[in-house]
Amino acid sequence: MQRRESHYFNNKSEQNFSSESLLNTSKKPPFNNWQELYNWGRCHCRQRTFQKDQIIPTRPGLLYIVNKGAVRLMGLASFNEENKLTEDEPIEEIFLGILGTNKPFEIVEHSYSIIRVEAHIEQTSVIWVYWHELVDSLSIYIKVLELFRRQHQIQLVWMSILGQKRTIDRLMGFFMLLATEEGERTENGYALPYILTHAQIASAIGTTRVNVTRLMGQLRQQGMIEVDNNNRIYWKTNT
Repeated sequence: MQRRESHYFNNKSEQNFSSESLLNTSKKPPFNNWQELYNWGRCHCRQRTFQKDQIIPTRPGLLYIVNKGAVRLMGLASFNEENKLTEDEPIEEIFLGILGTNKPFEIVEHSYSIIRVEAHIEQTSVIWVYWHELVDSLSIYIKVLELFRRQHQIQLVWMSILGQKRTIDRLMGFFMLLATEEGERTENGYALPYILTHAQIASAIGTTRVNVTRLMGQLRQQGMIEVDNNNRIYWKTNT
């Protein structure tokens, strides 16, 4: 437990945190639900709204929560001394995924980390708090931890998908994961929750934009996906 707590709390937060205050607090919880937390964020100037593709300023030690719209996470692949980049070799950024409303995220220093957060759609709003500010709101605190735990489980599935040798298998796995986790069930199948460019998909599965365009054409011919006039992708099902 001590190791996990050190992951979620910075030094300043740990000075204000104790298990006794978390479990035996007699204070009235300041946040009983998401809306109360969002209202508090607005009142305390902890909320900002961003336009599509605008970079969202972040720093380690803070907890961020999307309260409207969606954010796009960008990162770098890990490398070690045996696979170190040369000075002349460009560092390639990787598309890590998208988080929608009520989804938390944080910036943590490690070898495979988020380096930039961008607004994926217009009017995306984000609030930020220190972890110790949630100590007296046990229900919200537990909910945030559950959401992080779910995100980590999805990351394990995503790592398995990226381990597939064939690009077509990684592409199908990517669509299925997005569709079943975040998609909307429609008569045309599962609609992917967000519009993604071929370049973003290529970055996510480790291939080129040209390959994604070609393979998506094959999947459309096979009736496995459908793309509407608004470029929204549908993963087709047999049920």
